[in-house]
Amino acid sequence: MKTPLFTLTTEELLSVAPEVRAKYREAITPKRIPTEAVRSVNYVASNEDDEEEDYAAQVSCRGEPLQPGGVILPDPYEVYLRRLAPGNDPRELRVAKESHALRSVVGLVDNKEWVEAIIDPGSQIVAMSEHVCNALALPYDPTIQLFMQSANGDVDRSLGLVRNVPFCVADIVLYLQVHVIRNAAYDILLGRPFDVLTKSVVKNFENEDQTLTIVCPNTGQTATIPTVPRGAARFRGPDVPRILRRGID
Repeated sequence: MKTPLFTLTTEELLSVAPEVRAKYREAITPKRIPTEAVRSVNYVASNEDDEEEDYAAQVSCRGEPLQPGGVILPDPYEVYLRRLAPGNDPRELRVAKESHALRSVVGLVDNKEWVEAIIDPGSQIVAMSEHVCNALALPYDPTIQLFMQSANGDVDRSLGLVRNVPFCVADIVLYLQVHVIRNAAYDILLGRPFDVLTKSVVKNFENEDQTLTIVCPNTGQTATIPTVPRGAARFRGPDVPRILRRGID
């Protein structure tokens, strides 16, 4: 006896066969396939004459995936070393020194003493140590004080402001507003007010020399002054080299 045949629709088949329904649902359901995080990217550096084939170098990323299509610029000196033919010595690469001495100018303060003044364009004020102020007997206004924070977080308060202090360098006499600082590590500090007043231009040389060109705001006279390395002496007394006294005597 033949087995009778029954025709079922898809809906009827899925309703009576749970296993078939589960397989069907798994086959047609979209799935999100996780991708591994990209932790490196290739960059291509071309040669100088564009005749050789480009090479790719692998650049690692510390933990974070790099964005697709990101561009990384290779180090020029590293590229130069990669292209260097075997047996050829690389050219000497000149680099900066660890540090250089601060530069100073020597000026006559209040027509009394020669004092070394450090050039510091990073300072917002012109400052003077308490010792210099007392030695020159300069009166200051104690009601004008500044709160200054050092690099280590300590906050110091200035003693006051000396107004219109004559500062003579070369043949130019400048009148500066000077803040008096207790326990300062310098005699005088020439900050931004000095640069703005004199329209100063600093020129540095390979042998560590430095010149300072200033313009007198009152007469328009221009002078170029060779700077000197910061010295350890607290004061410059009357025995100043003759070249520094030119135009003052």
